[in-house]
Amino acid sequence: MRFQRYHRAVDYLQRRLWHELPIVPVERALQGRIRELLAHFGDPHRAMPVVHVGGSAGKGSTAAITQSVLRAAGLRTGLYTSPHLQTFIERVLVDDRLIAPDRFAGLVLGLDPLVRDMHLRVLDGHGYGRPSLVEVAFAAGMRHFAGERCDAAVVEVGLGGRTDCTNVFDAPHVAVLTNVDYEHRERLGWSLTSIAREKAAIIRGGAVVTGARGAPLDVIAARCEETGAELWRLGLDVRARVQAAGPEGTTFGLRTPLGEFDALRVPLAGAHQVRNAALAVAAALALARDEGRALDDAQVRAGLASVRITGRLETVQKAPRVLLDGAHNPVEARMLARALGEHWLTGGARLHLVAGILADKDQQAMVRALASVATSVVVTQPPLAERTGDPERMLRLFAAALGAGAVSFEPSPERALDAALSRARRRDVVCVTGSMFLVGALRERWVPEEQILERRSAAL
Repeated sequence: MRFQRYHRAVDYLQRRLWHELPIVPVERALQGRIRELLAHFGDPHRAMPVVHVGGSAGKGSTAAITQSVLRAAGLRTGLYTSPHLQTFIERVLVDDRLIAPDRFAGLVLGLDPLVRDMHLRVLDGHGYGRPSLVEVAFAAGMRHFAGERCDAAVVEVGLGGRTDCTNVFDAPHVAVLTNVDYEHRERLGWSLTSIAREKAAIIRGGAVVTGARGAPLDVIAARCEETGAELWRLGLDVRARVQAAGPEGTTFGLRTPLGEFDALRVPLAGAHQVRNAALAVAAALALARDEGRALDDAQVRAGLASVRITGRLETVQKAPRVLLDGAHNPVEARMLARALGEHWLTGGARLHLVAGILADKDQQAMVRALASVATSVVVTQPPLAERTGDPERMLRLFAAALGAGAVSFEPSPERALDAALSRARRRDVVCVTGSMFLVGALRERWVPEEQILERRSAAL
């Protein structure tokens, strides 16, 4: 079997390290576990300037666009995102190329002696516990970036900010906070102010670009003042205006403190991607300035033009059209519904959803947004058993919005997709959404994981 070592490493991550041991407080564990892993690799997170991207929605897209613009400017750029869609190597890219499967496996499995030692130490009453999956994957990614001599890294925050394992960049750097909305309230707090405090903890000085508004913006501004950071606010210091929009992309004008641009084009559908692109270009300009470089108009255009993002309004089939979108919170669900209505649900086209929303998400708000444009829904269970919860609640919510006859349940994601496709006419749209895990699982039908691994190996 090909990629046997890689699959062994993935099995190791998923079976041995899925959760950290809840023995010591989260903050102490962050400072202990992740910093020990990074120290083992020679502190690779200190080897390059960083754009650290957090927020409630759009952070993955913003990170990917930032990386693309920096790469077009001639910087060898690493991109770390989480979670992945189909296979772990998608988390770690250098200059838009996935880390090689064997390289990733070697980094992960090579940490096992240290992981065992950290586990034994906490059982003896010392240390901070066994590292989690996300901590090991992040440490491996940073080690890869340092080994590849990256000029810069773009790192997406996993959850929140203050206690996320990526919150280890001590020196001033560029931080992006796309927005702040209600999410993960059991971990981040029950008010927007408390959630904003958690997210703003990634600010350590340098430049900060944000799309936040209202009370969260006040929290971010206070953190900037506390750390001496330079704050750029979307809509004030950074202004974007949509000039043309369609299903194949959006054209927009942009003004930033470091330059103005007209008729920029990003090949991503949805007005929300203009916000993400504006934040990304501003962040790239700030990092280039801090590194003594200048991004010119041609480089910005080339970077935007080369952006490709999987699992975000991604078309994988055209008749009927099948779209994959990993919207998994209310903000993203509203953006998805708006984009679908503007670009695809025209000329009598109907929308058939395949929806699987994890139990720890705001299901009610997401259903309200998605049902506003849907004709029918097949509710299914994302492949993450411990977080799927009771699908009956989703069925009730969708049925209340659309009527019981328009809603059905199929526990198997594959059969749920088949059911939605059977209802669709050639001009209709089938959209898989609600969870990145669900989107990743069903994307296998069109792009198998082994094909991704083969393609990366063939490029070596």
